[in-house]
Amino acid sequence: MADAAISFLINNVGQLLIKEGSKLVGVEGQVKSLHDELNLIKEFLGDSEGNRDKVKELMSQIHDVAYRAEDVIDTYLVNKAKHERRNTLEKFWHSGDHAVMLRGVATDIEGINSDIRRIYANKDTYGIARKDASELEDRRRSLSRRRRNVEEDEVVGFTHDAEKVMELLRQSGRQRDVVSIIGMGGLGKTTLAKKIYNHSSMRKRFERFAWVTVSKEFRNRELLLGILQCVTLVTEELHQLSDEKLGEELRKCLMDKKYLIALDDVWTTQVWDEIKTAFPDNLNGSRVLVTSRAKEVGLHASSSPPYFLPFLSDDESWDLFSKKVFRGDVCPTHLERDGRLIAEKCQGLPLAIVVAAGLLVTRDKKTATWHAMATNFSWYLSRDPERCLDILALSYEGLPAYLKPCLLYFGVFPEDFNIPVRPLIRLWIAEGFVEKDNNREMEDIAEDYLDQLIDRSLIQVVSRRTDEGVKLCRIHDLLRDLCISEGRREKFLEAHQRELWGRLFKNGYFQIALQMLPVAKGIGPQYGRGSECVPCWEINPIKILEDERS
Repeated sequence: MADAAISFLINNVGQLLIKEGSKLVGVEGQVKSLHDELNLIKEFLGDSEGNRDKVKELMSQIHDVAYRAEDVIDTYLVNKAKHERRNTLEKFWHSGDHAVMLRGVATDIEGINSDIRRIYANKDTYGIARKDASELEDRRRSLSRRRRNVEEDEVVGFTHDAEKVMELLRQSGRQRDVVSIIGMGGLGKTTLAKKIYNHSSMRKRFERFAWVTVSKEFRNRELLLGILQCVTLVTEELHQLSDEKLGEELRKCLMDKKYLIALDDVWTTQVWDEIKTAFPDNLNGSRVLVTSRAKEVGLHASSSPPYFLPFLSDDESWDLFSKKVFRGDVCPTHLERDGRLIAEKCQGLPLAIVVAAGLLVTRDKKTATWHAMATNFSWYLSRDPERCLDILALSYEGLPAYLKPCLLYFGVFPEDFNIPVRPLIRLWIAEGFVEKDNNREMEDIAEDYLDQLIDRSLIQVVSRRTDEGVKLCRIHDLLRDLCISEGRREKFLEAHQRELWGRLFKNGYFQIALQMLPVAKGIGPQYGRGSECVPCWEINPIKILEDERS
């Protein structure tokens, strides 16, 4: 992953060069050099992803130098804005100060460039080679396997959801069709698909069955062989065939058969594009069942709408939690209050419920123990043996670079908070997260970013405007914890608890005073990056009216 902090900083420096190039008198060369050096570091981070745990000291140096660069640029822009607001006489009197400032900026940038070159030159000292693809793939497979183990072995229920999806499988007509189950990581998509795949009515309805787990780093050959192993005897001769020939063999095996193929954990539309020709349309009602975190995958594979798996209700969450902790026994009265609170804090996510139950099942059934978890839920869950956040982090790692800072930014908002979208996207723009396109408004691009996060099951829609745009959104508490954890690790985010948060959204107004806002790196001495920069001490608290009628 090219680090989110580095990525948006490179974008900001690039925009500075484009917009302010003619005004960077005395420092243009240094800023251009800084942009080039940061791009070099970006490539370096991408190459060394698999080894990040081994080089924490070096990663810390990289982040420090990146934010030093940001601070220098911010300082330059603020001082330039102050200088340009002076009248002619004031500019004359302060011309010496301005020249000193320019020399200082040039010296600072040259020092930063020197540090970047030193860091890059020392990469061998820290044992960094190019990214070890096999190591990274092994880690992702391990996390996917652990996630499936939690879902398949522990989560029960989904009777209503199973009936809904099986009805979709039955009613789609005689043509081959794809039915997709979409939802965030840990919601139980694999469990639901397994329940359907093994259901007696499905076993009577179809002749051939195959289940394969795709995962993020899929290989078409492995998928083809996996499906073939489910529908026929795979010989040594088959293993010697090319990918194209394997696809032809699978097609022959499925020809004239009514089949149900389950593709679990599909991450991209490329999977369907590469494998669909191996599934013949026998006009007999054959089906492909897909699970994915991304709505785009389901829409791409079929014109039929996906089935969006909902979160569990509070009662369902409690039933699942108590079943896992007490193994069929009744919860003691003195534990029920804290137990229900723990279940509610999971916010309907089966993965979190099962993990929380697993932490308590072997502990003493004492009120103090349960109350401690209820009041420090995030801390306990972050230390579970299944590493719940690591499993959810797969979704973050799969984001394109331009979406990562947008997601991390959700970490500045309080838990269980309904976030007005218009102020949110204006903050994204002010932070420099939104890439400029001369053919489109920045707000429209930012809304597209939000839609992509929603389609990837990372952000939830609370309400919509009359024009169907998103009005209010929110993030699951566990994903918020992930944003804070990842943001701190990348030195992207510094979340400060403020007693004044409750006043931010009062009487329909989004009230922001810069001294009240939790600090994300980038909201520093200036607000409104990319436009005229004004020192924060000259800004009054901003009130953005969120029109309740829109």
